[in-house]
Amino acid sequence: MKPLHYHRFDPSACAYPRPRVPVLPPLTPAQLGRRRPQPATPRQHYARGRYALAAAYALAGVGPRGALLAPAYHCRTMLDPAIALGAEIALYPLTPDLHADLDGLQRTAAACSGRPAALLLTHYFGLPREIDAVARWCHAHGIRLIEDCSHALPGTGADAACGRAALGTRGHWAVSSPYKFFPCPDGGWLWANEGAALPARLPRRATAGAELRGLRAAWSQWRSPVPAPDPAAIEAERAALAARSAPSGRDWEECSDQPSADYRAADAGRAGLAVSRWIEQHSRLEPLVAQRRARYRQWQQAVAGLPGVSALLPHLPEGVAPYMFPLRVFEPARLFDPLKRMGLPIWRWDDMAASECPVARDYRQGVFHLPCHQALSDAQMAWMTALLQAVARRG
Repeated sequence: MKPLHYHRFDPSACAYPRPRVPVLPPLTPAQLGRRRPQPATPRQHYARGRYALAAAYALAGVGPRGALLAPAYHCRTMLDPAIALGAEIALYPLTPDLHADLDGLQRTAAACSGRPAALLLTHYFGLPREIDAVARWCHAHGIRLIEDCSHALPGTGADAACGRAALGTRGHWAVSSPYKFFPCPDGGWLWANEGAALPARLPRRATAGAELRGLRAAWSQWRSPVPAPDPAAIEAERAALAARSAPSGRDWEECSDQPSADYRAADAGRAGLAVSRWIEQHSRLEPLVAQRRARYRQWQQAVAGLPGVSALLPHLPEGVAPYMFPLRVFEPARLFDPLKRMGLPIWRWDDMAASECPVARDYRQGVFHLPCHQALSDAQMAWMTALLQAVARRG
């Protein structure tokens, strides 16, 4: 296994405050209802999607004798399980709208020192990415396809008019991270399609203590006061921050052949919590989808015409529930620090393995992931959009 070269970012010196709005949906009674029918496809429940990926990689033959083809724009936890298995990882390039670059994919596979065993295809931000051509390419080359629905709500996105299959149905295996959509404390699903098998050994059940801690975490509500969307107050806070110097984050490069600190080998075979499955099964699906779509469109309207930013993926396919709103930022150093210091909840893939893909290099710090979940209030959305508009216009 070749060590990977990483671009890293450490914001700890900045002492950013806790976000004033939750990045993921906290549990509220309004989100719960009767138990929903569950998918008929056999599934296995893991503590996180990264551990479901570990099982899928192992089933696909990823390891010392089988390389993984992974997208160049990624979270490190997408690579960690392959590193833990001792596999070579080859990063394939993407187009600006985050589809696989098929010509680049062919070149990446040809450059592998070993045989590619599997390809990971990610539906970024919950929006379906082109998979049919990739599935045909994998079939022609004898490569197993793993569909990454960690940003997606499986089973949605089908469109007979354009021939689009539901998310999670085209790969030999698919994985998801339900805690990113439902207000549960953990969870990662693995399921098999096209006759592929699931692991013979079931994940280890969580202990009673872990279940109790998960239940407490699920019911601890977000108690921060909702900021007021007052333009004058926002401008005064922005100006005060701009007038004083503050430490900046540290950006550096390193080589490593080990998984990141976010991958714990002891958790790789552990099942997700029963309380998480219960919350997921009893969450009301239709309002979840509708509210996420409405918040995504609000972000689109809020950033239209703003200098230096744009909606990365402006087309929201019918019936799809977005995970977050991806904001393309052309001068990230100008906006990231003031927005973080003022409490805007921004997620970003700062830690990323280096590649020759220009899209991944630009998006590593130039795409902000902004929340659009179902638990956001009108006041929270109004404050977030007003803050972004004020900082984007003034910097």
